[in-house]
Amino acid sequence: MDRGRNINIIQNLLLLLRSIQLQIKYDWIWTKKNNLNGEKEPSQYLKHKKVIAIVPAYNESSNIVNLVKEVKKYVTTVIVVDDGSNDDTFEKASSTNVKVLRNLKNRGKGASLRKGILEGMKYKPDIIVTLDADGQHDPADIPKIIKPIKDELADMVIGSRYNTNSAKEVPLVRGIGLSVINTLNKTLVNINVKDTQSGFRAYSKTVFGTIYDYDGVGYGAETEQLSQVEIYGYTIVEVPITIRYRGLKNTSKQNPILHGANLMSTIFKIAVEKRPLLFFGLGGLSLLLISLIPLMNLLLIFNETRYFSIPLSLIVLGLDFIGTLLIVISFILYALKRIKQKLNSMQ
Repeated sequence: MDRGRNINIIQNLLLLLRSIQLQIKYDWIWTKKNNLNGEKEPSQYLKHKKVIAIVPAYNESSNIVNLVKEVKKYVTTVIVVDDGSNDDTFEKASSTNVKVLRNLKNRGKGASLRKGILEGMKYKPDIIVTLDADGQHDPADIPKIIKPIKDELADMVIGSRYNTNSAKEVPLVRGIGLSVINTLNKTLVNINVKDTQSGFRAYSKTVFGTIYDYDGVGYGAETEQLSQVEIYGYTIVEVPITIRYRGLKNTSKQNPILHGANLMSTIFKIAVEKRPLLFFGLGGLSLLLISLIPLMNLLLIFNETRYFSIPLSLIVLGLDFIGTLLIVISFILYALKRIKQKLNSMQ
């Protein structure tokens, strides 16, 4: 009886040792195959979290294959959105055995992001990561990007080029433009994020219903995302990432002037929506005050000459009408904003 029990114990120990041996062998083969110098496999990074990576791409046939291969090491699923490329980006992305969506014509980064996010949500992920397809972002930073979400410290994470030496690589003209945009975002929209234009981001499932709810189809969509997340009171965290520009071609797919104009128009639109009393109300009040100048001239002329100036009276009426209209609009927009906030708080 005791002899049989001892034999069973020895057999179980042998099986346990065999399973450990197989696991060690598997880990060694996986590490050697992927050349990660002993790094943990992706499943250890994810800790049972389902992570979807969204990669919008436009004319990135030279980068997309290598990028997707690297991204696949750190996420559960990769979704590439080809934004109507003129080259063979779609075909090369499809060769990597990942999900590839395609816009028949170029619609803009915002439209591609929305399409990818909506597709990604069908997989019921825990985290969605977005990064650019031009090679600026290092997929090896994905574990760093998703860590604050896994640790329940953030709802949205921004990979910031300004928290590392990568800021030195930013071209001069682009650096000046980014500084202006970041300052406008902080001043007018009250977004306290250093790198508001970073496309390397991670989102927890708590914000999935928010991050595709924007109007823009271009680069301004990422600013709208930040504004929406901030309005709903979610936590935004920035982490340092590695970013590179040297050796890359066509990292900007839009004319710099048009790009900047699109971003600034988005910022002003958000600012007006967030502070209607300030922009419309103050503007209307200013026009009413300015109308006092031609009104005083009109009264002085009439008092001295008994001549009623029709041109001056029309200017006064025009300024008063527009000023009053702006004030009314500001109150209406403010009321709608408050109603929306209450409805959101009830959900």
